[in-house]
Amino acid sequence: MTTADLRRIWNDSTRLFFAPLVGAVTGAVKEFQRVNREVELNRHQAINQKSD
Repeated sequence: MTTADLRRIWNDSTRLFFAPLVGAVTGAVKEFQRVNREVELNRHQAINQKSD
């Protein structure tokens, strides 16, 4: 085994180890953004209903 092989194995293992964490963080950020958009929409609708 060469150093390049070991480096490739190390990099692949690191990616596989952290992939679920990265996916969870990405999903949480997207969900937070979705909820924020929904809150802003509800606020905007509430303001428009008060104006009518």
